[in-house]
Amino acid sequence: MTAPAHRPAGTEPVLYTGVVVYSTQDPEASAVLVEGATITWIGPLENADRFHPGARRIDATGCLMAPGFVDSAPLGADAPDATLPEGWREAAASRGIVAVNPGTTGEREGIRVVAPVTEAAPLKTLARDGVPVAFGSAGARQAQDPWSWVRAASREGDPQERLSDRAAFLAATRAGHRLAGRMHPGSLTLGGEATFVLWEPWDLTVHSADEHTNAWSVDPRSYTPLLPDLSAGAPRALRTVIEGVVVHDDLPGGAS
Repeated sequence: MTAPAHRPAGTEPVLYTGVVVYSTQDPEASAVLVEGATITWIGPLENADRFHPGARRIDATGCLMAPGFVDSAPLGADAPDATLPEGWREAAASRGIVAVNPGTTGEREGIRVVAPVTEAAPLKTLARDGVPVAFGSAGARQAQDPWSWVRAASREGDPQERLSDRAAFLAATRAGHRLAGRMHPGSLTLGGEATFVLWEPWDLTVHSADEHTNAWSVDPRSYTPLLPDLSAGAPRALRTVIEGVVVHDDLPGGAS
């Protein structure tokens, strides 16, 4: 998705502090340094000022900093050749969507594209069979919030076919990038692209649809990255950044 030209990416270091970082490298980190279009440092808050005293500081205490969503099916099956309406990308950025793969659901480039809010799919079976799955909205009004894709895949439908929140989140983020040919790591990494979303403070957890067959531990000591508890709604995007460019900003006192 081409970033709206709100603010150009600069070389001035920007230090985000107080964040919960969705990172498999350092899930206990609480500060992230962004320089231009790159994440150049991730670490504990107590080291941030010592290592980066000249960086402009953005206080985002309690916010989850995570990879943005990718809508891999923005169009409905009844209008596969339709174009995205004017203003769609800006509105999508305000919901934490950082990229789009034009098209509908179904098999595409060896990946099964599913709109979990509006269609049933054997998600757990596909995962067990090694079939990559990516998510999208299918243009449905009730699926505009990308967290609804995660909720539908992990908490709704056939209990035997539900995914963990993390597997659903990866289908809604990393898999969409890979459908477009970008080998995204699925989390924020040192030296990685500065494309991410800051979500409002929210209860965070590790949720599994079936802890007995889960591929990763739900014990907090396992360093599994945390995600919002979706049982009582979902957080809103406070800031969306694409390649270092702020394309949506509702962060209190955090304009840059």
